[in-house]
Amino acid sequence: MVDIKVIYEMNPPKVLYNNYFDNKTINKNIDLFLSRTKRISEFVDGIHLTDNVLGIPRVSSLIIVSMLKKMGIAKPISCTCRLYDKNLISVLQFVTDSIIAGVYSILILRGDEPVIGNKIIDIPPTKIIKTLSEHNFNNFIKLDLSFPNRIENSTKIKNKLEARPRAFVTQSISSIENLKAIVDVSRPFGIDVIPCIMCPSKRNEVSAKNIGLDWSSYV
Repeated sequence: MVDIKVIYEMNPPKVLYNNYFDNKTINKNIDLFLSRTKRISEFVDGIHLTDNVLGIPRVSSLIIVSMLKKMGIAKPISCTCRLYDKNLISVLQFVTDSIIAGVYSILILRGDEPVIGNKIIDIPPTKIIKTLSEHNFNNFIKLDLSFPNRIENSTKIKNKLEARPRAFVTQSISSIENLKAIVDVSRPFGIDVIPCIMCPSKRNEVSAKNIGLDWSSYV
């Protein structure tokens, strides 16, 4: 019997509303986010917090982690570390702060182009994983890498395997066959696979179309 665990991904509140910062709005949305997360945590095995998803500035996931911990949420909380917004020093700081905050694991990825300002770093996530491991961070927190939802570029896949992350977190899976292929490639290296699934809904239709998911059978 396969032991399946469900991790629910959530985006922290935005920082700007109508292109302006408003402290009252931020605090209201943080309270709503915390309340929603607490309710969801009762039905899942873990929570994952994104990092400025889609290049939109958002409240720090580590601030949210500390708040959730104070609320008594004991489920594992993982976070994304988005490289386009950080240099190497801030990556090391983020990982250190994650360890101190009790974060379960970190997903290292480049991220989307920022909607405001310019990207800072363009170092491959595989190299960041290797650097973090060289500095012993991997012995204190689990380090994960993003992985495409199908195997196409063998060179990129080889680099990801050689980085030896704890797990691959896939992009939204479109078929069981693609997932099996990813698992088969990862298994000999002792790398776990965490498949990402986007639930069919009106709200997710645009995102699904952008990444090439076919939801015609759900209509």
